Amino acid sequence: MLNFKVLLVLLPLLTNYAKGQEFTNPILDRNSADPCIFKLGNYYYLTLSENRETELTIFKSPIMTDFRNAESIVAFTAPSGFSNLWASEMHAVNGELYIYFTMDNPAINRDHRMFVIKANNGSDPFGGWSTEAIRLMPEWDYGAIDGTVLKHGNGKLYFSYASTASGKGLSLYMAEMLDPVTIGETKLLLRTPEYDWEISGGAVTEGPFFIYNQGVSYLIYSGSSTWSPDYCLGMMSIDTEGDPMNPDDWWYGGDQPVFWRNDEESVYTTGHAAFTVSPDGTETWMVYHGTVNTTHIDGYRIARLEKISWGEDGKPEFPRPHGYNHPQPVPSGQLY
Repeated sequence: MLNFKVLLVLLPLLTNYAKGQEFTNPILDRNSADPCIFKLGNYYYLTLSENRETELTIFKSPIMTDFRNAESIVAFTAPSGFSNLWASEMHAVNGELYIYFTMDNPAINRDHRMFVIKANNGSDPFGGWSTEAIRLMPEWDYGAIDGTVLKHGNGKLYFSYASTASGKGLSLYMAEMLDPVTIGETKLLLRTPEYDWEISGGAVTEGPFFIYNQGVSYLIYSGSSTWSPDYCLGMMSIDTEGDPMNPDDWWYGGDQPVFWRNDEESVYTTGHAAFTVSPDGTETWMVYHGTVNTTHIDGYRIARLEKISWGEDGKPEFPRPHGYNHPQPVPSGQLY
């Protein structure tokens, strides 16, 4: 056993050594579309759709930059006849763990619907999950995908998702959450695709996810078809004092994406992002999927990481996507 005094001497050396370490994308070597990383304690949990999109799998790794040999469990299997389990996201809500995801039943309809499962143990994602998924928004008679949770500064919870109900392409919606598994009846049409970067290959705004800084909630979303190499990220925001159900309280961003393809480093289809923090909590990191060419997209979208900076104005600043041959420093506090 390592002597405690020796450990105290080695710890600063290990930390300094880690500061010089680098990694390269991707964090997996196979299809890993719509990735979402959730940090709990000393581990990172990556949720993905597996087995021909019928299983929801959770991967567990002590480091954010590599899930290749990570321990994994199947948290949920689609019931007979159900399929297309997409875009799973793990969230901690009121001290409990939930995974929100999309699933459809072709025997009933062609559209996706939103579902949620709850962890048996709110502090252990590997401690089992509810075997039956709860249908969210049963009164919503339209397709719905990519659900996520907004923990706004007013103390309320909101649910954002994408739907074609507007008739103006795949659009972003917002609703208040009455509790983690119940969505209010009032739905706000938040954004429809309109700019050129939102309509490549199809009119699409989808994949919302929220990050927070200095009293502002930032909504990061994907624009254009996920089958297009031009799939990219845009941004909206709302102040803490604002009402997410009031469209006038939102800043809707500009006519340019914040994160897009990098032809110089062969990175395309750069979208469907989620965010987490470094091991020591001092840095913000983004996980997203990308491809290495413009033609092989379906089945070739692979999870990658980028560090997000914060500007003097408090807004997130996005780097250019790093290719497979472009090393990045490991997240702060990662010792191996």
